Amino acid sequence: MREALREISSRVMMMFSRGVLRGVDDSGPRQRVQVELLKDELRDGLEHMQNYGFTSHPKGGDVAVAFLGGNREQGIVLVVDDRQYRLKLQPGEVAIYDDLGNKIELLRDMVKVTAMQKIQIDAPEGEFNIDTLDINGSDLRHNGKNIGSTHQHDGVLPGGSNTGEPV
Repeated sequence: MREALREISSRVMMMFSRGVLRGVDDSGPRQRVQVELLKDELRDGLEHMQNYGFTSHPKGGDVAVAFLGGNREQGIVLVVDDRQYRLKLQPGEVAIYDDLGNKIELLRDMVKVTAMQKIQIDAPEGEFNIDTLDINGSDLRHNGKNIGSTHQHDGVLPGGSNTGEPV
């Protein structure tokens, strides 16, 4: 009886582990990762489960792994976290972010989008509606034409002269 309890206790102790992400294979339908767990315990090809609608290709970080029945050969990585890039949020706030500083933040008082290079919006129907638009800067273009705060209309005033900049 004592030996059976020891075996059960050992399996329970081995069901969950914390470790470090060492590699990612994102080439197949399921992302596979390599993790380092206990000292000298390297596990390769573990599935990294991700929430529906969200996916990532982590560069590194900490992992939480579950081993069904305590079998260390059959692990599933449940969470990958890299505290180096994690954003600090207020209670109830949510964010999507990456290691370059790109982020979408659902904050208490606004939705904030930060793009480190550019934003691209694809609308197959050719329609994109914004109720209110406040742009800081003067280079706002539509179909390649400047419609920002420095635009002018050419040849519309008597004598063919241009309008001035908007006031």
